[in-house]
Amino acid sequence: MEFGNWKGVRVGLYCYNVRQAAGSASFDDFTYRHDGPARRQPMTPQEAIVSRIATTSFPDRTFTVRLPEKADESLRVIQQAIDSCSWLGGGTVRVTAGHYPLNGPLRLKSDVNLHLDEGAYLQFSGRADDFLPVVLTRWEGTEMYGHSPMIYAYHANNIAITGSGTIDAQGGKEFAAWSRIEAPDRDRLREMGDKLVPVQERVFGKGTVLRPSCIQPLGCSRVLIEGVTIKDSPFWTIHPVLCDNVIVRGVTIDSHFPNNDGCDPEGTSNVLIERCTFRTGDDAIAIKSGRDTDGRSIGRPSRNIVIRDCIFHSECNGLCIGSEMSGGASDVYMSNIEIGTVKNALYFKSNRDRGGYIRRVFVDSITVERAKGAILRFETNYFGFRGGNYQALYEDFHISHVQAGKADHYAVFMDGNEVYPIRNVRIHDFHVGEAPHAHYLKNTEGVRFTSSSVNGTPLPEQPEESPERVTLEVY
Repeated sequence: MEFGNWKGVRVGLYCYNVRQAAGSASFDDFTYRHDGPARRQPMTPQEAIVSRIATTSFPDRTFTVRLPEKADESLRVIQQAIDSCSWLGGGTVRVTAGHYPLNGPLRLKSDVNLHLDEGAYLQFSGRADDFLPVVLTRWEGTEMYGHSPMIYAYHANNIAITGSGTIDAQGGKEFAAWSRIEAPDRDRLREMGDKLVPVQERVFGKGTVLRPSCIQPLGCSRVLIEGVTIKDSPFWTIHPVLCDNVIVRGVTIDSHFPNNDGCDPEGTSNVLIERCTFRTGDDAIAIKSGRDTDGRSIGRPSRNIVIRDCIFHSECNGLCIGSEMSGGASDVYMSNIEIGTVKNALYFKSNRDRGGYIRRVFVDSITVERAKGAILRFETNYFGFRGGNYQALYEDFHISHVQAGKADHYAVFMDGNEVYPIRNVRIHDFHVGEAPHAHYLKNTEGVRFTSSSVNGTPLPEQPEESPERVTLEVY
């Protein structure tokens, strides 16, 4: 600020109690400039969410880690630095350039910023037994005790992973093969969740094959993951569970094994994901909140989530909400996203075992190269169901400024349920260059298209329901 230059100087008037007529401007509504007062622009809803996210802050204290003489001591050296840093009140654990083989998980603790210098390469062993003993986690939306994530934090506050280094989980070394043999353990866990078996009895340790996530803060607040590159996760890559105030910024994920979602906030609120690149074997981003009876019993929604300025190159789907969304998901804002070739670009999925809701979703300024299924998809019978009667509620979606090259099947596919039709979907400036079918709508209410087209043909403002049920087998 320069004295004598009044441009942009805000004047606070605190000394006056001015009574005003209803609807008139107050002193606080103005920013004073050299040429007179100008009304202050109100925040957009997404700006308001971002402004409320509590950010990390660390003491000016640095613990520097250099490559030990014996490489197999890397895990001990880094973990000791994390423990000491947290115990002394916090700061930064700086990992200098070098190749660090890690034969076990790192446990991140409160008030610690784990900073990876350029050239720092954390390479986890990929051997399953190295990630025992078990820790409390969630696996596909059901709580259990299982193999530890590569980097794990439990009820920690004010934590970060930053820098320009690389985290290599080596998920293909042993864990990836488990995807072909996991069904018995998966089904046993789901049955335990449905029966609400006490969590301490849901132990899936040595001899079981449920893969861990790569990075998982559980029950944490003020979490920052910024700048790093993450490779070859065993399962979901970044998986905040039951967290609050989470920022994922400038991260590159390059992970192509089964179930390699990029970032899956689960039961997590006040989230910002921005300027990230996702090259993933499964969904780029999937917002979740627990599965079926177990998820409903916890009842923790994911909400107040902003996703912006990202690039998606996924072998599965782009942005998803679900299918594990029994705790609900709401107030999701997504803007300025480039999506390459995917199965479904924007995908909201559940089934009649889930319950929960998806509401108040705002999508703006999206480009899509190609969708093998649909550009915009609402699915309420995702992979069928086991006989439950917990239909999900879908309402209040606003989709605008979407430019897509091609959909192999449908531009828009909406398959609602009879109890809770998909309600209040507003689609504006939505254009798909090529698609065999413009839209399929079943059990919907209040779907409106404006200034939208498929194959160059304008879409009707009030589309009719489709007469027969159709199944789209592209998941």
